[in-house]
Amino acid sequence: MLALVAWDFAFGPSVVLWIALSDVIYLAVATGSDRLRDVVAWSVAALTLVLCLGAAVVGGLKGGIYTTLVLTAVLWSPIGYGRAVLAYRKLAEAERAEGEARRANALADERRRLARELHDTVAGHLSAVAILSDAAQRAPGDPAVLQSIRSGSLAALEEMRATINLLTSPGDAAVRTTLESLEPLLESAEAAGGSVALRLPDGPLPTAVEAVLTRILGEVIANATKHAPGAPLEVAVDVDSEELTMTASNPLPGVPWTEGSGNGLSNIAFRAESVGGSAVSGPHDGLWVVRATVPMRVAP
Repeated sequence: MLALVAWDFAFGPSVVLWIALSDVIYLAVATGSDRLRDVVAWSVAALTLVLCLGAAVVGGLKGGIYTTLVLTAVLWSPIGYGRAVLAYRKLAEAERAEGEARRANALADERRRLARELHDTVAGHLSAVAILSDAAQRAPGDPAVLQSIRSGSLAALEEMRATINLLTSPGDAAVRTTLESLEPLLESAEAAGGSVALRLPDGPLPTAVEAVLTRILGEVIANATKHAPGAPLEVAVDVDSEELTMTASNPLPGVPWTEGSGNGLSNIAFRAESVGGSAVSGPHDGLWVVRATVPMRVAP
């Protein structure tokens, strides 16, 4: 393009060729490599300097200023416009990548939330069913054990159905998690030979607090039934104006004890921390103790 302009310059500047040169400069800056953009910028700078000095020598100061204005419009404007387009393109690509990352994180968070829901609901009931099935094999004529197996299976099926309905609902369906849903787990613990002493506060609890407490208690009862079957479990829930405190303890089994590798304890801690509370668990004086605190005022 520069060769054509130089050849045409001897016959008098042609507007068509200079407009074509401006388009080529824009395309090189907007779509070319970094090296090509540098070459174009230095070439335009050299061309501008040579032509402006030549015009100043031939036509004086007025000719030099006029040439400078013309070259700025023809040569430097496409460079600026091309760089602006390139910057907008890079910004759009960055925003697209950020949007994809946010979408991937949202999907991962949703999968983790669904895994926690299934673990805290269905897995607890199925674990109790497995323990009771072993007890039924040892005592095949015990109708209480069989009834508890049936109740646990139905409870697991109901929890699974509620989860599926929530996932397939067209809008954001509200699911109320209440303490009454713990009844099948309590029956399973007692059928396995244990006992659960559950002391709850009088009066209703805030919806969010009750939901978190239900999930924590469900995990505590399921863990006690699984890891210490037949051992008594004592649970005390105390409430004041600021927070709810749940303390659960059961004797450690007589066999050598090792901490489980499941997600139960981490889920208990997550449930409490998700609403601004906390949870700790571990052995203490021959007991396995779980203590969780939940604020009474939970932000929506």
